[in-house]
Amino acid sequence: MIDLIMDIIFPQTACHICREPGRYSCRHPWCDSCEDEMERIKNCLPLCDHCGKYLGEGEKLCLECRQNPPSFNIARAVGPYEEPFRIAVKVFKFLGRKQLAKKMGEMMAEVVEGESRFWPLDIIVPVPISQGNLRQRGFNQTELLARQIAKKLKITVDSDILIRIKETPSQRELTREEREKNLLYAFKVKQPPKVVGKNILLVDDVYTTGSTIRECTRVLVEAGAERVSVITWAIGKGF
Repeated sequence: MIDLIMDIIFPQTACHICREPGRYSCRHPWCDSCEDEMERIKNCLPLCDHCGKYLGEGEKLCLECRQNPPSFNIARAVGPYEEPFRIAVKVFKFLGRKQLAKKMGEMMAEVVEGESRFWPLDIIVPVPISQGNLRQRGFNQTELLARQIAKKLKITVDSDILIRIKETPSQRELTREEREKNLLYAFKVKQPPKVVGKNILLVDDVYTTGSTIRECTRVLVEAGAERVSVITWAIGKGF
């Protein structure tokens, strides 16, 4: 019902990705051509068996996972951080097109449903964003995605378990080492008893260097989580 109301109040007359004119909705926010392109590129290369980054032919693990294996159980994404996936997340996050969360979240949930190593799952936890970004955007995009995933998977989402306790400058122009230093002790588990012995699905929009995901995983595991698995909308390359 909420989706129907949103479509009535904010009718979509163009594809959110390529701007092709037409009638679109929360359930169908982009055109068939853009969706076909998503399907084409998301399976174009093999994935790192651990973190899900796209690899060159013949490889099983990315260099990062071979040299410094992350402590999460498995990470996967819907597709690569390239067009049209990259455009979709930027339109959603920076232009405030919150209605995209429904379709994106459902597609992320389908990835989780199709991979047995995610299961069992007890709680869904979104990665918290900085207060500066929250004030600027007016919403946490990862929380909106997590709530859509929770609806489809029928698992509880808890946005109060993991909190950000340190404001950090933009990560975009930093090296991997600078990002990791920047994010050290930036997150905290607010209610440790809620995660003790639990299998957690951590949700973020994009996985690039993995610094944010690694730090969030670290504090969840140190607080007693049994296992942390990760789902994102898009992911970078591991080569």
